[in-house]
Amino acid sequence: MDLQRLTLTHDLNAEQCAALARGLSAERRALIEVVAHQHLPIFHTEYCVFARFLSHGNSFRDCGRPCEHHRVHVRDPAGGDHLVQADIGCRNTVFNAAAQSAGPVLAQLQAAGIRHYRLELVDEPAHEVAGLVSAYHDTLRGALTPAALQQRLALVVDANGNRQGVALGSLAVRQEPARHTLKKPTAR
Repeated sequence: MDLQRLTLTHDLNAEQCAALARGLSAERRALIEVVAHQHLPIFHTEYCVFARFLSHGNSFRDCGRPCEHHRVHVRDPAGGDHLVQADIGCRNTVFNAAAQSAGPVLAQLQAAGIRHYRLELVDEPAHEVAGLVSAYHDTLRGALTPAALQQRLALVVDANGNRQGVALGSLAVRQEPARHTLKKPTAR
């Protein structure tokens, strides 16, 4: 079917990505791609922040499309600046301020036979891109340690000039709590 890559969903943690790759034949494993850097969407909304705060209109019919000329970030109480982007249907997506980075688990993913990695950039200014790409490339070829990659990524600024940091995010392997430790339901 001419499939060139199969990009794993961000719902999978690093252990699940590696297990999936190990379970495939070498030929199919060669098609697997992992997103190694991304700002995960936090939520989507039909409400247009751009039209509400940057125009006198109420919808795409009369707002003047301020989303095409302005960048908007929503600041949370902890100081995170979350990028807001509008799509063609005037829906808004809010992206997490801190990027999710596979840096700490790249060696595990490589050992499972994954050879293709994607970097998705939404809020990094142009002057940061070459250094960010080089840092991941150097880590994948063993010239930079995962810890050094994390330190480098912590210095990357967003479009507002703020350092938002990175986290393992959904790639982190979390243990489910034992059933006996969970709170008992009160509903009957």
